[in-house]
Amino acid sequence: MTFLTRASLANRAIVGLITIAVAVFGIIAMSSLRQELTPSMTQPGAYISVSSSGLSPDQMVQLATEPVEEALGGVSGLTSVSSTTQSGNAQVMVSWPFELDADETLRAIKAAVDGAKAALPKDATVVVQSGSASELPAMVLSAGSTTDAETFAEALEQSVLPEIRAVSGVRAATLEGRESQQVEVSLRPADVERLKVDPAMVLAALQSNGAVLSAGQVGTDEGQVAVNVGPGTDSIEAIAALPLQVTEGAVQIQDVADVTLKPQPAGSLSRVNGKAALTIQVMPALGANAVEISHGVTAILDRYSDSLKAEFVPIFDQAPYIEQSIEDLSTEGGLGLLFAVIIIFAFLRSWRSTIIAAVSIPLSLLITMIALLWTDNTLNIFTLAALTIAIGRVVDDSIVVIENINRHAERKVPTVADIVASVKQVSGAIIASTATTIAVFLPIAFVSGVTGQLFRPFSITVTIALAASLVVALTIVPVLAYVFLRSRGARRSAAATAGGVAAASEAEAPVEDAESFARAEMSAPEDRLQRGFMSFLGATHRRPVITLAASTAVLLGTFVLATQIPTDFLGESGQQSITVTQTPEKAATVEDRVAAAEPVERALQGVEGVESVRSTIPGASTSAGEENINTFDVTLEKGSKAAEVQDGIDRKLAKLGDPEQFEVQTADAGGGGAGIDLRVIGDDPKALAAASDSLIEALEKEKSVQSASSDLSGEQPIVQVTVDPLKAAALGFDQQQIAAAITAALNGTPAGSVVLDGRERDIVIRTGAVSGGADAVAAMALPVTSKQTAAAQKAALDALEAQQKQKAEEQTAKAAREMDDQIAEASTQRSQLGEQLGSLRSQLAQLEASAPVVPAPQTPETQAAIDAERERQEQIAGMLSAIGQAQAGIEAADAQIAQLREGRAESAAQQEEATRLEAEQKAASEVRGTAVRVGDVATVTEEMTAPSISRVGGERVVTITVTPKSGQLDAATKALDAATAQFDLPAGARFEVAGVSADQDDAFGQLGLAMLAAIALVLLAMVMTFRNLRQPTILLIAVPFAATGAIVGLLLTGTPLGLPALIGLLMLIGIVVTNAIVLLDLVNKLREGGADLAEAVYHGTRLRLRPILMTATATIFALLPMAFGITGGGVFISRPLAIVVIGGLISSTLLTLVLVPILYLLLERSRERRMVKRAERRARREQEKLDAQEPGEDEGVAVFDDGSEGTDDSVPAVQRE
Repeated sequence: MTFLTRASLANRAIVGLITIAVAVFGIIAMSSLRQELTPSMTQPGAYISVSSSGLSPDQMVQLATEPVEEALGGVSGLTSVSSTTQSGNAQVMVSWPFELDADETLRAIKAAVDGAKAALPKDATVVVQSGSASELPAMVLSAGSTTDAETFAEALEQSVLPEIRAVSGVRAATLEGRESQQVEVSLRPADVERLKVDPAMVLAALQSNGAVLSAGQVGTDEGQVAVNVGPGTDSIEAIAALPLQVTEGAVQIQDVADVTLKPQPAGSLSRVNGKAALTIQVMPALGANAVEISHGVTAILDRYSDSLKAEFVPIFDQAPYIEQSIEDLSTEGGLGLLFAVIIIFAFLRSWRSTIIAAVSIPLSLLITMIALLWTDNTLNIFTLAALTIAIGRVVDDSIVVIENINRHAERKVPTVADIVASVKQVSGAIIASTATTIAVFLPIAFVSGVTGQLFRPFSITVTIALAASLVVALTIVPVLAYVFLRSRGARRSAAATAGGVAAASEAEAPVEDAESFARAEMSAPEDRLQRGFMSFLGATHRRPVITLAASTAVLLGTFVLATQIPTDFLGESGQQSITVTQTPEKAATVEDRVAAAEPVERALQGVEGVESVRSTIPGASTSAGEENINTFDVTLEKGSKAAEVQDGIDRKLAKLGDPEQFEVQTADAGGGGAGIDLRVIGDDPKALAAASDSLIEALEKEKSVQSASSDLSGEQPIVQVTVDPLKAAALGFDQQQIAAAITAALNGTPAGSVVLDGRERDIVIRTGAVSGGADAVAAMALPVTSKQTAAAQKAALDALEAQQKQKAEEQTAKAAREMDDQIAEASTQRSQLGEQLGSLRSQLAQLEASAPVVPAPQTPETQAAIDAERERQEQIAGMLSAIGQAQAGIEAADAQIAQLREGRAESAAQQEEATRLEAEQKAASEVRGTAVRVGDVATVTEEMTAPSISRVGGERVVTITVTPKSGQLDAATKALDAATAQFDLPAGARFEVAGVSADQDDAFGQLGLAMLAAIALVLLAMVMTFRNLRQPTILLIAVPFAATGAIVGLLLTGTPLGLPALIGLLMLIGIVVTNAIVLLDLVNKLREGGADLAEAVYHGTRLRLRPILMTATATIFALLPMAFGITGGGVFISRPLAIVVIGGLISSTLLTLVLVPILYLLLERSRERRMVKRAERRARREQEKLDAQEPGEDEGVAVFDDGSEGTDDSVPAVQRE
C-alpha cells in the first residue's frame, strides 16, 4: 500500500488541507455527539395492565392474566412473558431482543391483546405501554413554592408538565404528592330510609342541577373549545339545597346527606427528607438520551421558576453524573495522551519525531468521532473507554513507521524515495498487525443481549480508530517526516532536483536486493538499550529448555491463579440508587404507614454518604389487596460507594425492629440490576413459600451475600364475596354489578365536578363509612335493579286488582242483601194488607147483611141542618182530599228530592272511588323494589390469601433476589447453587436462575465463543501474511501466555473478572500478535537476505526492540490514569479494562521479545534438521539407484568434474537441498 504514501508525498498541500478539514469536522462531530452514561441496557419490552374491580388475585389470574398470556404466546420473537396479579389488577410484562424492531413488535402485542379483550371481564380496562415497570426515571425533582400549595400544584399540572411531556425522549411525566380537595356528599342511611329516597336521586340531582359535566369539544374560529353542560353551583350550601325528585313533599340533599369539602384521597404520599413535598418524576422512552432530557426539562423549569415563585431541586438526575463521567474519562484520556507523548520522546529523543508520531493520536480520534456521528453512536463511557484504550494503540503504526524512517534518516538526509522505501519495509507488518487487531473485534458484532448492546459500540470505536491510525501512518506521517526530519537547505535541494510534484509522485524506493537490505540492517550499531536487553536474550537463547520450562510453569501457575479471581458482571458504576422497601406490621391506614415511615426516614438520613431520601407512602386510595409497602429512594452523595452506604443502611435498619420488614436493593444507573434472581417455579403456593423461606434463611448466612429476599409477601386477610349466580340472577344482578356496587360503596361514586371559589372540585357520593369486615360488607345494601322494580310494581298492581275485585264482590253481596230485605218487607206488608182487606170485607159483609136503619122523619129544619152538615162534611172531605193530594204531592216531591240526593251522593262516591283507584294505580306504578343486602345474594367471608401472584411463562413463581457483596457475584452464585442442590423440591417444581447471574453466564459464554472466533480470524490473517502455517502457530501457542499479566493484574488490584476484563482479554489476542508480526516480518526478511537463523533472530529482535517497547510502554502509560481511576469517571468499565490490557501488555511484550524468538528458533531449527535429513535420505535413494544400474548402461548418466557419474535428476535435487 505504498501507493498511498507516494500519493501523499506527491500531494502534500492537499494532504495538509485534508488534515485540517478532518480536524475541524472531527471537533464539530465531537461537540455534536449525544451523551449518555451507557448504551441502553434496558431490555426492550412492554407491559399490559388489566384492571377489573372486585376480583381476587386468583380470579384475576383466571379471568385476565391467563387470556392475555395465551394471546401473547402467538407473538413471535418475545423472549419472556411474566406477570404480577393483585386484587383487581394484573400486570403482564413482555420483553424481546434488542435486534427486533420495537414499533413492529409493539403493534403485534397490541393486536394480540385486542384479540383477547372478548375473553376479559366486561368492565376490564386494558392499557398497553412500551417500557419496563422497573426502569429508572430520567429525573426526579422536588418542587416547592411560596404560593398556595394547591394553586401551585394546579399550575404544574396545567402548564409545566405538558411542556415536560413534549421534551424529546420523555415517555411520561407525573406529579406526586399533590393534595387536593373534593366535595363529599355522605348519605345518612336512616334519613334515606325514612324519606324513602333512592340514592340515585341524589346523583341525578347533582348531574341535573349542580355539577358541570363535560360534553366534549367543538370547533370554532379560534380552534377547539370545551363544551360544559350545567350552570354549576358556587357554594357548599347551594349543593346541599338542591331539590330531590321525590313523590311526596319537598326534600333537599341536605335532608338526607352531609355535604362537606374534604381532602381527596391520594394514590400515594410523597415526602423528601421527612417532609411532605411535590415531586415531578420524568420517565424516559426506550433508548432516549438522559442528558438531552435533563437539559430540556431544566430549561423549562428555569423558565417557570420566577413566574411560579418556585424552587425545583433535583433529587435524582442522571445527566450530571453522565457528564461528569464523560469529562473524567476525557481527562484521563488527555493524561494518557500526554504520558504516551512523553514515552515516545523518551525513546526517540527527538521532539520532531515525537510530534510526528503523536499527531496520529488526535487525528485518528477525530476521524473516529466523525465515524461515530455518522453511524449514530453516542459518546458514553464505553466509547470513551475505547477511545482511551485506542490512544495507546493508534500510535503503534505511526511509531513503527517513524522509527524506521528516523533510523534510516540517521545515516543520511531522507529523500522522498528513502521515505517511501522506509514505509515499504514496514507497511506489510503494520497492515497485518492492524488487521489482526481489528479482526479480534469482528465477532462482537454477533454477540447478542446486553453484552452486545454494551460492547458493540466499543468494538466499533476501536476498529475505526485502528483503521484510521493505519491510514494516518501510511499517509500523513510520511508527509510530516518529509517536512520535519530534513533541514531547510536539504528540503530546497531535494525540491530542486526532484522536479516538483511529478518527481515526488514517481519516486520509488531504491532498488535494494534482500542481501543488501539484510547487510545494512544487521550492520546498524547497537544502542545501550539493545546491548542491555540482548545480553539477557542471549542467555535465554542459550538455555531454551529452561526458558520454556519456566514459561510453562508460569502458564500453569496462571491457570491456578485464575481460579482465585472473583467474577462479576459489570461491577459498580459509581452512581447507584439504593431502594429500601418497608412492609409495616401495622399498615391499615395512611396514618399507620406514615408513622412507620418516619423512623426509617430519620435512620436513612443519618447514614454517612446519603444525600437525600425520597419516600413514597401508599395513600388512602390504594386498591384493595395491594401491599401497603413504603418505598424509600436513597440518593448518594458524590463519591460515596454504594456498598459502604448499603452496609450503613443495614446497620441502621437493624435497630428499628424486625429486619424482615425491610428489603434493600441496589440498581445501577445504567439500568442494570445488581442481584441474582432465583425463581422457584411450581403449582403449590405453600411449597413455593416453604422453599423460599428455607433458601433465604440459608443464604443470609453466607459471607458473600449482602441480602436475600423474596417477592412472596405473607398472607393478608381479604373479604371474599362469592356470588350465588341463581339468587343474583333472580334479582337481576350479575357478579360485575355486585362488584361495582361494592366498589361504589367503599370508594364513592363520582358525580361530576363543581366550581367553588374559582377552583374546580370533584364531587363524590358516599353511602356512609363501611367498617366491620365481612359482616359489614354482607350488610351492605345493593342498588335496586330494574328487575326488582318491575317485580315490585307487578306485585302492587296485583294487590290493587285483588282489592278492587274484593270491593266489587262486597258491593254485589250488599245489593243482594238489600233486595232480600226489601222482598221480605214487601211480603210482610202484603200479608198485613191481605189481613186488612179481609177485615174490611168482613165488615162490609156485615153491613150488607144488617137491616138498614130507617131514620125518623125529619123536620125541614132538621133536614136543612142535615143537608148543611152533609155539605159541610162534603166540603171537609173535599178539603181533606185536597189536603191529602197536596200531602201526597209533597211526599212525592220529597221522595224525588231524596232520590236525587241519593243519586248525587252515589255519583260522588263513585267519583271518589275512581280517584282513589287512579291514585292507587299510580302509586303502584311508582313502587320500587326493596333493596337487598350483599349477604342475600352472596356468601361473604374473611380469608387469608397472598396479596399478589407472580407468573413467568404461564407458571406460578416466587422470585428470590440475592444481592451479593461487592465483587462477590461468583461466590454468591456458588453459594446459591450449593443451597439449591441440597434442597428437595416437590414433584413438578424446579429452580431457575435469572438476573445478573444469568446475564453473566450468558455473556461469559458468548464472549468465550467470540474469543475462539477471534483466534480463528487472527490465525487466518497471519497465514495470509506469512504464507505458511508454522509461524502463525508459534504466535497462537504464545497467546495463552498473554493472560498471565492480566490475571496477575486483576489479583494484585483486587479487581473481579467481569465483562470489561473479558473485553480486555479479547483485545490482548490481537495485541499479543501485533508486535510479534512486526518482529517476525523483519526476521524473515533478514533470512531472505542470507542471514542464518540465529543471526536473523538476534538482529531482528534487536532492531524491533525499540518500536516494540515504545508501543507497549506508550499504551501502558496511556492507560495508567484509567487503571488508577484518577478522576473516578466510568471506573467500572475503564479500570478493569485498563488493568487487563496493562498486565497483558507487560507479559505479551516479554513474550514477544523472549518466548517468540525462542519458539521461532526451535521450530525453524527443527524444520532445517528435518530438511537436511530429508535431503540426505533423498540422496541415499538416488545413490542406491545409481549403484543398482548395470555396467555399460550409460543412458542418462552424467559425468562430473571429478569423474564420478550420476543421473541427471540427482543433480538439481542435491543442489536444491
